[in-house]
Amino acid sequence: MTLRRNALDVGAAFERQQCRILVVDDDPVVRVLLREMLLAHGHDVSEAESAASAEARLRQGTWDLVLLDRRLPDCDGLLLLQRIRDRSDCPVIVLSVMDDEHDRTLGLGLGAHDYITKPFSARELSLRIQNLLMTRRMALTPAATGEITHGPFTLSQTTRRLIVDGVSHQLTLAEARLLAIFLCHIGEVLDRNLLTRSICRREWSHNDRSIDVLVARLRKRIEHDPKSPEWIVTIHGAGYLFNRSLEGRTS
Repeated sequence: MTLRRNALDVGAAFERQQCRILVVDDDPVVRVLLREMLLAHGHDVSEAESAASAEARLRQGTWDLVLLDRRLPDCDGLLLLQRIRDRSDCPVIVLSVMDDEHDRTLGLGLGAHDYITKPFSARELSLRIQNLLMTRRMALTPAATGEITHGPFTLSQTTRRLIVDGVSHQLTLAEARLLAIFLCHIGEVLDRNLLTRSICRREWSHNDRSIDVLVARLRKRIEHDPKSPEWIVTIHGAGYLFNRSLEGRTS
């Protein structure tokens, strides 16, 4: 009973969180339907009627989700999906009248998190969006206790003690949480919006340098040369990545 109540609490907390969602569809009726549905859940919604206008909006900060129509007036939506994947791991749900198995497989193979055919059930789509965003957020929440070991790093989440090649460092709560997230998501690009929510419990803005400051502090502890980092790598326009290629090496 306790487990079920906790699961419901997580879902309720998610419902109260505002996510930044971009709706890309050339049909104004569909855009209105999706906008009203998402606004009812408290999300921040923007719209684009073409791939060109979508790309302009995608450059305006980070996004929690893109709802992407397959048939856009200026290109196949899957081409836009590829461009999104080149610079971001933002979740994308493809909405398409093309329901052939080949089309679905192609969309998922190019990096879509889900592929939903039109006409769709608004309730089903709403639940799929909720589940995807909640799973995404929970994926950036490491265990609150225990020890994480990777290569030369041993991090105790209980004491916030980091040992690197035998040298001990006492981390702040925010530093320990950020490093734990990196160590649990090695090789993944993590954008500032997700990191800000997970560490600072607020939305990221263009003027918010909190994550950058935390990254700089961590680099001073774990990098040979913080100005030329090898472990925590900046992915310009996307976020940060903890380098998988250094596995097995000492820092």
